[in-house]
Amino acid sequence: MHDANPKLTQQERKILEGIEQGLRSDASLSRRLRSLGHTGAGPGRPDGTRGAALRQRLGLITGVLGLACLALFVLAAVSSSSGPLWLFAAVWVVTAVCLMRLLLRAVARRRNAVAHRSAD
Repeated sequence: MHDANPKLTQQERKILEGIEQGLRSDASLSRRLRSLGHTGAGPGRPDGTRGAALRQRLGLITGVLGLACLALFVLAAVSSSSGPLWLFAAVWVVTAVCLMRLLLRAVARRRNAVAHRSAD
């Protein structure tokens, strides 16, 4: 830290070192900062497995909903009744929302990866 800003006076450096030492010794702050993580993993999962499991689950649910949409669309076209058509419409909306969430998460992961590469 001493070389980071040579414009600090000796007294300012001592004050800054005291503040840093106090922050390092604060266990609750240290736990809170570690729980934030850089991967978005959440508390207790610093390796990112929680986020990966949620992405996989959302992908699986979206795939199942997509198949259900396809089946309901075919059923609505064959039966020409309004029930399957309305059910298809409802399931399609949920599927579209899941697809948008997957897309937004992929874009955010890509943006973070690019930001980390440019920071290095």
